[in-house]
Amino acid sequence: MFIKDNPSPMTQPKPNPPVSLQDQAWFAGVLVLYALVELSFNHRMLELTDVVLSNSDLDGVQFWGRIIAGFGLSMLLLRWLDLRMARRWQAVLLSFAMGMTLMWHFQKMVIDHLVDSAPQAEKQLSVYLLNIADLSAQGQLRIKGEPLGTTNMPTSVREAVKTLFPAAALGTPLADFEAPASGWVAQAPALPTSVSPEMLDNAYRNTITPPIALGLSSFFGLLNLAQGLGLLVLLVLRRQGHPKWAAGLRKHLLVLTAAVTLGLTAMHHDDFIDSAGYTLQLSPHMWQHNTVLAIFIAWNLRAEPAWYGLSDWAHHQLLRGFLFAKL
Repeated sequence: MFIKDNPSPMTQPKPNPPVSLQDQAWFAGVLVLYALVELSFNHRMLELTDVVLSNSDLDGVQFWGRIIAGFGLSMLLLRWLDLRMARRWQAVLLSFAMGMTLMWHFQKMVIDHLVDSAPQAEKQLSVYLLNIADLSAQGQLRIKGEPLGTTNMPTSVREAVKTLFPAAALGTPLADFEAPASGWVAQAPALPTSVSPEMLDNAYRNTITPPIALGLSSFFGLLNLAQGLGLLVLLVLRRQGHPKWAAGLRKHLLVLTAAVTLGLTAMHHDDFIDSAGYTLQLSPHMWQHNTVLAIFIAWNLRAEPAWYGLSDWAHHQLLRGFLFAKL
């Protein structure tokens, strides 16, 4: 008589772990698409500085600047949290709650602090600086006899200079500037008595908002562009039969791609930032006057011209000239 052993219970196969976001092509595509939207916002910002922004325009710029920069920070956090949290929906919720909240309050806090702490004389100076921004973009201004840029600067540099010059020059006396070819002299008439404190605050916001909004936008846009392109490279390597190469790059992907993208941006040179007026006079005064603004301005003077072609294409071709007005 044979006694059969009890059959071992059937073991259920363990479910495959979910594929991480950084291993999915659609996520890399979303990152690249977001980066292009971010760059198109930058191009729209450069267009808006052709005129003094109204309160409505300023509200629109600040609204979209916070939303887009917040989304950019959220996407960076999402990739990191997705690898460390058991449930993806929790990673999505936490990353967007943190990213959107931080960027919304950070940009508003910085701008409000700079406006509230600026002396009245500096707010008055901003009015005159906004009016001579065109001269700086045309390469006609000199500072203590040294030229600021050249008269044949390309459009990408001209638009960036026109946008950023008023904020960069806040720490420089108006009398230090001259424009011999245009006939302009640095003897500004007194402001009319009808100019209210609110109007001066508005002029000052016109001066400092563009560099801050542009700086945050381009920084997170380029980081996500680098991340998206890097993930696409990993996908291509795996599909081409090079999993070891992909595994080796994966751990240091963001650091490598960010270093290349931001490094190439920082290495940009043009006629304005290489001019004697900027390197010897304007830049030192800018850093001494306000370090926070100087960080944004110095970054933007390189980033905006360096990526102008791509941002122009993204704004006019991809987004069909979207105005980024307040909803």
